[in-house]
Order: sequence, then C-alpha cells, then structure tokens
Amino acid sequence: MTILAALDQKFQEKGMPLKSHPIQNGQYLYQGKFNLDKKHSLPFGVVIAKDEAESDFQISYRKLAYLNNYADKVNLLELINELNQTKTFYYTLCLAGDGEIFLRLLGRSTTDVKPLYEMLVIGSNIAKVMTAELKSKFPSLGIE
Repeated sequence: MTILAALDQKFQEKGMPLKSHPIQNGQYLYQGKFNLDKKHSLPFGVVIAKDEAESDFQISYRKLAYLNNYADKVNLLELINELNQTKTFYYTLCLAGDGEIFLRLLGRSTTDVKPLYEMLVIGSNIAKVMTAELKSKFPSLGIE
C-alpha cells in the first residue's frame, strides 16, 4: 500500500471528500476548506512528495490573514515569532512576500497515516486560534 492509498482510505473513513491530484515534480496535492466561522473558510492543502510507502509531506493552511499596512510589518513579525515559540506547536506561522499569513507543517509519513491525519485536524484548530490572535493584536489585517 502507498501513502496516497492509505490517505484516501482514511479520508473516506472520516467522511472527508478529498482526492489527490498530481502536481509538478511527481508530487500529489489534496485540497479542501474548513469553516473558520459562518462567513469565512480557510483553504488547506496536503502535499505528498511521492506515492510510496514512505514520503515527505507538507500541510498548509492559507489565507489566515493579510498584511494591509506595511508599516505594521516589523511588529507583526515580532508577534509571529512569539506565536511560533509559544502557541503554534509543530506548525510554523509565516508571512509571505505578498502579505499573506499562512500556517504550515513539514513532516514525514509512512502508510500509517493516522499521525498525519491527526496533525491535519489539530492544524485546523491552531489556524483558527492564530487567526483570532492575529486579528486581536492587528485589527487592520485583512481576512478574505
């Protein structure tokens, strides 16, 4: 069994209609969204490096917020560093060059995908908490 087959089975068991799609460099992508609140949802993706019995993966939650006022950048980066040290656990909060704030995790998995699945579920809670924390400290941040 490969990681993709194991993940497909796990997502089916959990009632998550996610399917992998091949992307560049022999990698595979699962995409979805989870509801942040009644108005907003956060897109997430799981990239599997190769369809084998063992592979690297990345889980990312996109569009947590957007930096609109670049005068806040230094203070925002200080907050991001603080949150990465105290509240994101094994995820990393990042500020992209275009102002997007996202959360990601890099890891390695075997065909026992239960830990990968659990990290995906926990990540949605971390993303929700980080979005609220960022907005409380920087009300000028945009949310899509």
